[in-house]
Amino acid sequence: MNKVLPIMMAMALTAPLSLSAMQIASANLTSANLTSANLTSANLTSANITSDAPKTNSDATVVVGSATKPKFTAHSAKEMSKADDAANSANVLLKKRLHGLQQYQAAFNQTVTDAQGNIVHEAQGTLTMMRPNKLRWETTFPDETLLIADGEAVWNIDTFVEQITIISQDQAIKDNPIVLLTANDDETWDSFVISKLDDAKASSTLEQYQIVPKSTDGQIKSLTLGFNSDGILSTLDMLDAQDQTSALVFSKQDLDFAIDTAKDNLFSVDVPQSYIIDDQR
Repeated sequence: MNKVLPIMMAMALTAPLSLSAMQIASANLTSANLTSANLTSANLTSANITSDAPKTNSDATVVVGSATKPKFTAHSAKEMSKADDAANSANVLLKKRLHGLQQYQAAFNQTVTDAQGNIVHEAQGTLTMMRPNKLRWETTFPDETLLIADGEAVWNIDTFVEQITIISQDQAIKDNPIVLLTANDDETWDSFVISKLDDAKASSTLEQYQIVPKSTDGQIKSLTLGFNSDGILSTLDMLDAQDQTSALVFSKQDLDFAIDTAKDNLFSVDVPQSYIIDDQR
């Protein structure tokens, strides 16, 4: 367990992280979930509409068989438009926040709890990221672990057994919202629904954004990012498919650390000859 969780964490930007967040509330449903494709003519044919249907009143209902369905009104269209505007606004605001994280390095404390709130894992270490698509996840407690995403592959270095496991980064980050931390392209961003939590929903005084994958096939249900008053990433919470919640609190954040690509190996791996390589790409 101790080794699996950190691995899943770094794979967040890279693979199925074990980070976590709050489940998305029904209020966050956008018009993408209520498209006209769900109200096709096959569902509202003249054969199904009885003579008992009301003929007037903008809020009237149409009787379909023995059940009734709310009529699409100007009011409902307005509400859907508001939901779209809110989602677009949250998307723009979060992009602006993350744009300031062209590079990011911080110490972290991680706490993982199960569905009943029991602590199942704790870790400490350092997270280093660089846009686009590079990440280094290193733990110092309770074990020393290292995971590197170089933009093309994810390298899990296990010094204890002297083994390196390599997987494709594209596959590792599929449907994982943490990919937005270092992704710039619109296609990736369009795979998620983003909402800004108001004071009533936010769990702290931080400016918080919740990210939910449009696909339900991934390992992560939702991700919540918290930014302090200076616009710096301070917390990251993720809820996974097993209902485990992983909460990370960052400290000693540095957005301007020096990197000498000729000398530093932050996002590259020098494989010792004695190590076993398990290449799963």
